[in-house]
Amino acid sequence: MYNDQLFAEGVHSVLLAEWELLCKTPLVIRNGQQIAYSDTAPIKARLGRMSLLQKALDDEHAVAALHYGYEIHDDRVLRYHFVPASSVRGSLRSWSIRHLVHPTLYGALTSPTKEDEIAVALHRSTVRQGLAQRGTGCELIASLFGLAADESEENAPSNAGRLSIETQKFAGVGLRTVAVSDVKMEAPSEPDNVQRQMAVRNPLDRMTHASRKGGLHRFLEVCRGERFAVQLRIINPLDCDLGLLGLWVRELNDGMLRMGALASIGRGRLEVQKQAYELWRRPDAPRLRGHAFLQEEAGGRHKDDILAGLWARYVVPSDALLKFTAYLKDFTGGCANVSLS
Repeated sequence: MYNDQLFAEGVHSVLLAEWELLCKTPLVIRNGQQIAYSDTAPIKARLGRMSLLQKALDDEHAVAALHYGYEIHDDRVLRYHFVPASSVRGSLRSWSIRHLVHPTLYGALTSPTKEDEIAVALHRSTVRQGLAQRGTGCELIASLFGLAADESEENAPSNAGRLSIETQKFAGVGLRTVAVSDVKMEAPSEPDNVQRQMAVRNPLDRMTHASRKGGLHRFLEVCRGERFAVQLRIINPLDCDLGLLGLWVRELNDGMLRMGALASIGRGRLEVQKQAYELWRRPDAPRLRGHAFLQEEAGGRHKDDILAGLWARYVVPSDALLKFTAYLKDFTGGCANVSLS
């Protein structure tokens, strides 16, 4: 049954996972901002000398910016491109809901606007209905990703999730130019830690098959072949959590779990190039049912980790993760779809 006090007995174990993700297709991570580009070539001529600008000139030269952050280096504030952890988390959560939660309960995991009182009441009822039975999948999603409630709803179920995610910035250096077809566009004031390209999209009207009015737009995207690192941490992991990790990796590699925008037109496919998993357990921690799949490190020590010498360390082989998927049926009522096959 659902328990909103997941850490009432403290933290007894931690599962650490590290991925290195390779972009198999361009990756689009927007930040809602618009920049611009300039072109010295005359209208209807081949591209001339191009460069990115910080402020928009007009709609014709507007470009949707790529997500970035800030860091201080040598007393200077510099920008860098990275994939936000919220984007990775949102993709994993969305895939998990679609494949592990019964379709009639999707509404339990999407909050309506406060102005729609009927929708709010229906949402509350659906949440309680989904959490009341373990086999609906709602309990697992709430436990892993968290469940939010409005401050005014004192009796509404809510809890912090057991999963936390961190991402590392792209590690490129000196990549100032942006690819535009066969032309290199200068970007002197833009981040230089990843290779980018500017794409043009012109959606068509479904009825007339002509260009949709106002649809033509340009955007920056990360080029295929770029890599970035992701760290996942699951507190008090269950057997089903390891099985879910295995499914995420499989679906990422198969191209069925994508990240970022424009996945419908082929963007956002990633591949797990490197992966490593380790489980740290307190001596009195509950034993996983799939404990036989783990490999205990000799001596249980790992000098590079803060838990070394305090808790026992177990290595989880990547090829053993899918063996834990059988335990997911405890949370999905044994009715999970083909993703568990």
